[in-house]
Amino acid sequence: MPVSNAHILGGLILAFFVLGMIQYAVVFLVGIAVGLNLGSDPVAIVLIMMAFTLTTGGLTFVLANFIRTEQQAGSLTTLLGLTLAPLGGAWWPLEIVPDFMRTIGHLSPVAWAMDGFRELIFFDGTLADVWLYIVILLGYAIVLFAFGVYRFSYE
Repeated sequence: MPVSNAHILGGLILAFFVLGMIQYAVVFLVGIAVGLNLGSDPVAIVLIMMAFTLTTGGLTFVLANFIRTEQQAGSLTTLLGLTLAPLGGAWWPLEIVPDFMRTIGHLSPVAWAMDGFRELIFFDGTLADVWLYIVILLGYAIVLFAFGVYRFSYE
């Protein structure tokens, strides 16, 4: 029985998601082992992890439509990582940059994830404080996956 296009896409999306969640689990388990305080709302932490993982999976899916070689993949992912991480506040808090950089930074989904993690971990926030960040991340994920599916070649 042949595999349907929907099964192929579903398998790719699930693979991106599972790999991303494994990466998060490793990072946060190491953090817990060294005494990282994850705040008081673990459900909210996991929801941000899931939303951001879906977003990065969507971005990966979009990129996979354009990349033809492993060398291109390595170069482009390095470039994007080294651009989106600092712009989004993963290397330093966006509160220390000028307003225009904060605005530019929030074009990156990294900023919304970092805002949520920062609220939960440093300010003892709850899901009520970060639900908008989760919705925005899911919006990014929907748009990215929709574009990726649109561009996907089944051949």
